[in-house]
Amino acid sequence: MKYRRNLLALYIGCALIQAGDIIVVSFLPILLSELGTSANASFWSGAVFSVAALASAIMAPVWGSLSDRYGKRPMLIRAGAVLTIAYGLMGFATSHVQVLWLKAFAGGLAGYIPAATMLVATTTPNEDLGVAMGLLQTTMAIGTIAGPILGAAYVSAFGLNGAYVACAALPAIATLIAVFVVKEKTVVKTERTGIIKGMRETVSIPVLQILFSVLVIMQAGTACIRPTLPLLIKELSTVNAALATSAIATLFGVATAISAPLVGRYWRGNYVAMLRDSLLLLVVFVMLQGFSQSVYSLGVFRFISGAPSVAMSVAINVLVAQAVAPEIRGTVFGVMNSMSSAGSVLGPLLGGYLGSVFGVASSFWGAAILYGCSGVIVIFSYKFLMDTLKDTMEIRPPSTARRRFLRRRTPRSM
Repeated sequence: MKYRRNLLALYIGCALIQAGDIIVVSFLPILLSELGTSANASFWSGAVFSVAALASAIMAPVWGSLSDRYGKRPMLIRAGAVLTIAYGLMGFATSHVQVLWLKAFAGGLAGYIPAATMLVATTTPNEDLGVAMGLLQTTMAIGTIAGPILGAAYVSAFGLNGAYVACAALPAIATLIAVFVVKEKTVVKTERTGIIKGMRETVSIPVLQILFSVLVIMQAGTACIRPTLPLLIKELSTVNAALATSAIATLFGVATAISAPLVGRYWRGNYVAMLRDSLLLLVVFVMLQGFSQSVYSLGVFRFISGAPSVAMSVAINVLVAQAVAPEIRGTVFGVMNSMSSAGSVLGPLLGGYLGSVFGVASSFWGAAILYGCSGVIVIFSYKFLMDTLKDTMEIRPPSTARRRFLRRRTPRSM
């Protein structure tokens, strides 16, 4: 199978899905406030995101196991169709409870990008996996950039509710790409493993226990600021909050698009070091976002945090893929997506609580603490991870200029 053709189709599909998700996420707190929750929009935003993540956490291992049995392509089609329906119905929602149920519906039955990630991890050779995952993050970043622009245009043309109906066209196109362009050569397994048994075998692998622990905490950190970021922007920019929200999301997307193809070169294939360093860098940059006194400084710090954010995502995906054989990566990535969703359940709840009690900026400080905790786990597990994954990681030697620099820094023996 010519996997590069598949990669191109998946990249386009993921960019469309990401653009739609950014539109939904960016304007959801504002939509909830207009549906009667203006007094407690932070709490309800956190609740809606958490319910969607909880549904995803429950169902992700099921979809992962089924993808190993029946293929990843059917999962793409199912997920794209569900998102099309959910986004369209959100435009007709008349209460925050309806929005909550629609997000739960989408969270449990969707998952286009996780399915695409499984397909990339399963069909891409190990030596090209890091590059493929990096380019996947790049195209998702393009979606992150395009989303706010499309969102602002949709809101201007159709209003806030109409924007959600128009947004449904994006996953619809991604679904058609999965139907007519994506091809998959199903891996024939000699033994069919049950869903529960597959989950138990996955979580019993020591290296995956460490990586999943890191994933849950770091994903909670990422999701912690999700319900309060638009509200902080609204506090800092009272004139045109929707435009400022779109601009800052675009800046973050530009940063990730630029960084995704480059992060692997900096760490030269050492994905354990990439994960450790990116988490520690995010501690600093997320704290600075919480201390922002203007929308301009917030935008600058969001832009700078794009590089470590994409490095973190690439590193954890590649490490999990390299830890297991391709034949079971669907099941493993299903459990991984469940763990990620568990973090996405805890993060918005924590962020919404902190925002309601201590002010919206406090959720950024909570996110920084979570990133720091996950970074500490990687630091203490560094040697074990390197020893376990050294056979699958192809760490490239430093460049000639770097080697010369290191030689100059090394003292000569007497």
